[in-house]
Amino acid sequence: MILEILISTMNRTSLDFLDAMFPFEDRDELNILIINQTKIGSELKTQTKNIRVINSYEKGISKSRNLAIKNTIGDICLIADDDTEFASGFQEEVKNTFFSFDKASLIQFRVRTFEGNDYKTYPKKSKKLNCYSDIIHVSSVEIAFRRQDILNMKIKFNELFGLGSVFKSGEEFLFLRDLLKNDLIMWHVNKYIVKHSSESSTDIGCDNYIKTKAVLYYISYRFWSDLYIFKFLAFLYRKNIMQFKDFGSKYKMSKMAIKTYKKLSRV
Repeated sequence: MILEILISTMNRTSLDFLDAMFPFEDRDELNILIINQTKIGSELKTQTKNIRVINSYEKGISKSRNLAIKNTIGDICLIADDDTEFASGFQEEVKNTFFSFDKASLIQFRVRTFEGNDYKTYPKKSKKLNCYSDIIHVSSVEIAFRRQDILNMKIKFNELFGLGSVFKSGEEFLFLRDLLKNDLIMWHVNKYIVKHSSESSTDIGCDNYIKTKAVLYYISYRFWSDLYIFKFLAFLYRKNIMQFKDFGSKYKMSKMAIKTYKKLSRV
């Protein structure tokens, strides 16, 4: 079983950043595919067979992820950002987990912060991911998947979503949603394999987040989406994140975001 780490990064001209990502591993023992979004003339190069690099001149995290999926050679693919630090023995941990959960197409692992805390609130124990509420808060850096299962179902990240695109988040939810729609098995497993900077919730009331949330509600619930938008805006009001006088403008903004999504996706 080949494990390949799919790293998305930008404007790199040296592989030195890998030292901080893999402080406990021999780099020669790793299979890595780096998607480096850059400019012509500033390409990243590698002389190592086990570390492959694709320089891309497009922007957007979902485009980067999709390019990696298209070109990966791993049986198991582990998604990574360039600001993570992998734990000692993480490769064997991932492989052994997929051996144990041999029917799983995707596994969500746990992440710790550099301070040693949980990256987010996780279930108390391992569990199957069966519904939208199970996948809504899954992050890319927690995900490993079986390449062939994803390719067989032609599942990709939606390139309208994610950093560098029209809607700045939500790409992980839509990716996992497609796995659910195709009846692929997913698990959350109580194992830590990586560290990441603390997750921030300070942007929950910003316009980009609200617009993305509204579009995700539309994609998931269609004609019932207005109800979920109202509930979310009411939540922001109750938490003093949004003032009542802004309710109308935020709702109108949400509907405009859905209109933009419809136009761009030709729904």
